[in-house]
Amino acid sequence: MKKSVVLFEQALHIALEKVKLCVQISDTITLVRDLRGRIRILLPEGKKHYLNKESGIKALSEELSKSLGLYGFAPEDIVLYTKDLSIQDSELQDYLVIYRDDRMTVNLLDRQVVGQDWLKEPYVRETTNPRATFFGIKGGVGRSTALIVWAWFLAKQGKKVVVFDLDLESPGLSSTLLPPQAMPDFGIVDWFVEDGVGQGDQILDDMTVTSPVAGALPGEIKVIPAFGRKTGEYLPKLSRCYAGTPGAHGQSWGERLERLVNEIEKKESPHIVLLDSRAGVHDIAAVAVTRMGAFSFLFAVDSSQTWKAYSFLFESWKQHPGLNTVRGNLQIVASMIPETERESYLRRFREHAWDLFRDNLYDEVAMETTDSFNFDLSDEDAPHSPLPVFWHRALQEFDPTGGMSAIEEKTAEETLGLFMRRAEKLVFADGGERLS
Repeated sequence: MKKSVVLFEQALHIALEKVKLCVQISDTITLVRDLRGRIRILLPEGKKHYLNKESGIKALSEELSKSLGLYGFAPEDIVLYTKDLSIQDSELQDYLVIYRDDRMTVNLLDRQVVGQDWLKEPYVRETTNPRATFFGIKGGVGRSTALIVWAWFLAKQGKKVVVFDLDLESPGLSSTLLPPQAMPDFGIVDWFVEDGVGQGDQILDDMTVTSPVAGALPGEIKVIPAFGRKTGEYLPKLSRCYAGTPGAHGQSWGERLERLVNEIEKKESPHIVLLDSRAGVHDIAAVAVTRMGAFSFLFAVDSSQTWKAYSFLFESWKQHPGLNTVRGNLQIVASMIPETERESYLRRFREHAWDLFRDNLYDEVAMETTDSFNFDLSDEDAPHSPLPVFWHRALQEFDPTGGMSAIEEKTAEETLGLFMRRAEKLVFADGGERLS
């Protein structure tokens, strides 16, 4: 018979159950999970503060060390004391509350290589213009094409649109909106590298340019590309993008991105900022979807792989109800709807989207309750009610840099007309936040 072992998904639950019984030690305990998943306890004072509680701490240390298996530490190493560590206050604040009652609070400080920002609250905005993030849990669903056509649609109405190409690993949006001769000198990867040594502001004026896609329209489209004409070696710069800045006043990668967007917004005063996010659960997407105060369009096709991938993300949000502010800024998009049997396809899509939201983000309430985040299957204004993007062969070879012809305008209306008008209402008329 195999030896009983503690697996990763069990370790945190075990640790939480143990420390919940230890309110006599401290009314606030933080569980610190390292990059390998091993768990320690962090107490909020120095070791001397707990001299009269040594026996309780020793008993907890031995119990945790024994119970956590290889996801624990030796008893003498399993308890840390905040005021005895060389650790910045900003790091200690970067936690999630995973348990709270009237006697104690248990926090989780989770050390992860990627994905930490999916479970953190939004940054405090310095600007007031709307933002919209275009995101897909899987790539190849027409996300960037929809963003470009909507940007053109908004510019046609006289709006000033600023577009950030945040798909840094696959920056197709930059070259689609800007022909080579129109590229600025620098892009987002250049700014992150220069900002890392304190001189990002030196290139801000050289990384924003007007796209010819807007042409003679009354509005305009400004682009902040991933790279520029003077970027040089892209990969060495890309590998340095995701680091935080050191020092007592250092910032995480996400905080730096928020600062960059703020600076551009202050310079350009746009009607709206569009963020083209990388697909998948990368930190770029985490920040763009959950932390930047943007209304997020979640692109999807009706496949079991897509719904399963989104469910992993939604289930994580469900476990952290403090992130309820995010759910009001989400809207599912049915992308690449086939040319045949569209009605039945959209019916299935809506049902699957409703299952996803109902099981994870909608409130479970009694019928007579009105003040709740809950929507019926047939509610057209619900976040699960799909904004449609219809498949069209012309969009597969979409190249708007030569201008939008009358035929392309007709194609844009046929494929994205419903999406564009509903998206505009959500982001502008409703202030970018949906209420039930």
